[in-house]
Amino acid sequence: MIAPCGLDCSVCIGALREESPCTGCWGPDDTKPEFCSSQCKIATCTIRKTLPGGFCDECPQYPCTETMERENRYTNDYPLSESPMENLAFIRKEGMTAFLDRERTKWSCPSCGGTFCVHTGRCAACGADHTHRQSRKEQL
Repeated sequence: MIAPCGLDCSVCIGALREESPCTGCWGPDDTKPEFCSSQCKIATCTIRKTLPGGFCDECPQYPCTETMERENRYTNDYPLSESPMENLAFIRKEGMTAFLDRERTKWSCPSCGGTFCVHTGRCAACGADHTHRQSRKEQL
């Protein structure tokens, strides 16, 4: 469930909801939040859709305005920092399997093994607050 921009869709509030969870950017629109299905300029990008793997970093215009906006939002505006651009670079260097292994560890709740949400900083299973983890702003 890695989005074209490099976000891990499995840690999104839409994917973690109990009723009709979103299946990610590559899934059908009927399970996606409205932003993802109709307003996301990355998902609807006609250039990206022509790329062999469909990932933004394959594009000659990368990073574009849309990917930079997504990068800034996810590294600065949410309780738990996530860098889509760093994710794509890691995937290119280490491979998708290594990336998914890293993500499982990074986003697993030590209290119950559930998944924390990038948007809320809370575990979707037990509700534990993980906002005490350093945000990207605090790391810089």
